[in-house]
Amino acid sequence: MPTLSIIFPAHNEARSIRRALEEALGFAQARDIGAEIIVVDDGSRDETLSIASEMAAAEPRIVVLSHSPNRGKGYAVQRGMLGARGRYRVFLDVDLATPVEAVGPLLAVLEEGADVVLGSRHLQASQIQVSQGRLRTWMGAVFRWIARGILHLPASDVTCGFKGFRAEAAERLFAAQTESGWAFDAELIHLAFKWGMQVREVPVCWRDAGDSAVRPLSAARESLAALLRIRENDRRGVYDRPPTGQE
Repeated sequence: MPTLSIIFPAHNEARSIRRALEEALGFAQARDIGAEIIVVDDGSRDETLSIASEMAAAEPRIVVLSHSPNRGKGYAVQRGMLGARGRYRVFLDVDLATPVEAVGPLLAVLEEGADVVLGSRHLQASQIQVSQGRLRTWMGAVFRWIARGILHLPASDVTCGFKGFRAEAAERLFAAQTESGWAFDAELIHLAFKWGMQVREVPVCWRDAGDSAVRPLSAARESLAALLRIRENDRRGVYDRPPTGQE
């Protein structure tokens, strides 16, 4: 069984996937960590799947999962986490806005006993090398404010695409996840605090890739609706019942 699972959700990432996998493999080799690197191709229409599959054929530590059509980043991360075998499980973006080297400090916090570790761009020690545009920065701040108001989330950074979990926490949280879109992070954080898990934050070095296909206004509307669904699910006791298919 691998010690570490690194999960890359990927949608139309042909330009970035090879570098991401090479750097993840290099990280594991340099640290002599038993690792698996999981690519979850989320209905890509470019060469993402073929590149990842080609690399997996030559490297047994790479695992490729795929589905079509596109079902959202949250679904891709969920599928990767539930399909992982590692004692510690980390997901990060293929564009390496947070570099693979950041897995080291995050892993150390998990080894100290944390159940969930959240990368944060808003801690004093965080380094923002290339910031997002003004619109996305402003909308991110508004989303954090709304998420705190609706779900009372104490996390400083809800949407940073860099998070780690102990296996037991991952299996419980992702089995209960209902959101497949951009608010899935908020649902996971809400459940982690609700269930009394030990949640820690770590600073990250972060660089905006500048080529995101996300439409900020559309994502904002979707995320607001999702936050309200999460609150309603909580009110109705959805998270107090075993996930479908479990006893």
